[in-house]
Amino acid sequence: MIGVYLRATIFAALFILASTASGAAENFVFRGRIVDMANEPVGGAEVYVFDSANIKRPADFISNRTGKGGYFRVELPPGHYWALAIMRTGGAGFGPLGKDDKHSGEPFEFDSAGKDEVGKDFTVMDLREAARAGQKRSESLVRISGRILDEAGLPAGMAYVLADPHRSFSGLPHYVSAWTGADGRYVLFLPKGELYIGAARDFPPKNDYSLKEVKFFEDTAGVDLVVSR
Repeated sequence: MIGVYLRATIFAALFILASTASGAAENFVFRGRIVDMANEPVGGAEVYVFDSANIKRPADFISNRTGKGGYFRVELPPGHYWALAIMRTGGAGFGPLGKDDKHSGEPFEFDSAGKDEVGKDFTVMDLREAARAGQKRSESLVRISGRILDEAGLPAGMAYVLADPHRSFSGLPHYVSAWTGADGRYVLFLPKGELYIGAARDFPPKNDYSLKEVKFFEDTAGVDLVVSR
């Protein structure tokens, strides 16, 4: 009888532990909507979710591709995450973004602790829209212009200027110009003071480019930059 009782007790304890472990491992839902700069829903977009702040790599989880309403949903195991939204006009699933692809910028950081669901809406924009969003709005900004050149000293088309208060950053830099044309010319509006500035061809930029420290206190022309690729 004692043996039967012990076996029953052990079985009950194991069942409780298994149930607890199973409950602790239940997925939670990350959902929301992806819209554009006009607050209109974006179809064909996806949310990329990462289990670390390093977003310059393949995503750990990817949501469904949004429909006409712009809604996304993805189930995630408990944890701490970083997420961003991307809309690729060409339909590719990976690789650098093209000039018409859209990106939500800085990743959204969130945690599942104590939650069954986390909601977040993303606004995506392409490089031209990001540049327009940073256009001159007050006297605290200065107009910087010049050319982007390749390593041979020739005008570089399909490149852009980026600037940020920090040499290293994730997601989008604080300030970007529009894509250059065949003449390599750019215009960028920046706050007065010290920044890090450089040129890139990939969007969003990778971490293998060189930024130089500059100080601008007035409108400045002839600021030429070299892009390596």
